[in-house]
Amino acid sequence: MKIGIDFHLAEREGTGNCTYMRNLVESLLAIDARNEYILYITRENYPYHERFRAHKNASLSYLGSGSPLERMFRLARQTFRDGIDILHVNYYGPPFYRGKLIMTVHDLSFEHLPDCFTTFERVKDRLLIPFYIRRADRILTVSEFSKQDMVALYGAVPEKIVVGYNGVNPAFKPLSDGGEQEEAAKILGSYGINKTFILYIGRLNRRKNLHILIDAFNRIKKDGKFEHQLVIVGRRDYLPASDMEMINSSPFYQDIVFTGYLPDQHLPLAYGRADVFVYPSLFEGFGLPCLEAMACGCPVVTSNTTSLPEVVGDTGILIDPLNPGEIAAAITTVLTDPGRRSAMARMGLERAKLFTWKHTAEKMREIIDDLAR
Repeated sequence: MKIGIDFHLAEREGTGNCTYMRNLVESLLAIDARNEYILYITRENYPYHERFRAHKNASLSYLGSGSPLERMFRLARQTFRDGIDILHVNYYGPPFYRGKLIMTVHDLSFEHLPDCFTTFERVKDRLLIPFYIRRADRILTVSEFSKQDMVALYGAVPEKIVVGYNGVNPAFKPLSDGGEQEEAAKILGSYGINKTFILYIGRLNRRKNLHILIDAFNRIKKDGKFEHQLVIVGRRDYLPASDMEMINSSPFYQDIVFTGYLPDQHLPLAYGRADVFVYPSLFEGFGLPCLEAMACGCPVVTSNTTSLPEVVGDTGILIDPLNPGEIAAAITTVLTDPGRRSAMARMGLERAKLFTWKHTAEKMREIIDDLAR
């Protein structure tokens, strides 16, 4: 069978969708030598693609650069020329494609939090995603929450939706004592991280609720008991100017560190050195940073909404993301109770072992085999 994969999201550094596509496809190629895979890319000389050329049953097909609409039409044309039997896409597919279609849908946040998206994104997603949910032969999603959301909002057929949880890369693990800790401190110091710190990792988007996190941080710092920095890792996405004004006006702004994008090899260092990871997101289809933090032995404070309790279970502290006082209290508990912090780290490590990219790839292969039959 010839399997086509729209691989352009793997070329967007620093996003959850990028992490998902890279790990899913790499794990899929490792367990499936029967089928032929064609990865459709838009960056011809991208160094990351070299690792996929090593697989005998994988090849890269360059679609060219341009707008998303141009890419979709080129994808439709190329899949026809390549004789693709099954095509995998994220969220929506190319026009005029008539073969078997597998679609990954991570979440429907644009329906629940429309103000967190541009007008163009809202209109595009509301037009295309419901159509392709009906059109797809199978839908792979990342949580039971997202599955039930598609059923409730769009009347999706539950039987064609398969839940394949995200995994965690083996690179995310606790730091060893001694030299590794010292090297991590040195590298993080180059980003301005020079104290004990509270960590957030993710896109700087209104959906991630950073203004509430800043409010909680201000409450923690006001009595002078904690010297911690708040380290915010990620690229700015759709973050209103009003949120940035609140961040900039914090009386403890000197202890707020924006690192911007961190390369993959530095992320485990940040998780491993942090005293607590805080993720007060308003809406998640999965919440991969929470899983990565758990795998590194970092205690997690996160929202009690959407998919996040499904991921974290009873290993973290779940909070109301709209209540800065509750968030501040949870962070304070972790920082002041060594026994609680140690127990959370230990339980998080064990829970993280349940989530592997191999399992995600096995779900994908099951779908392929089912459609092939």
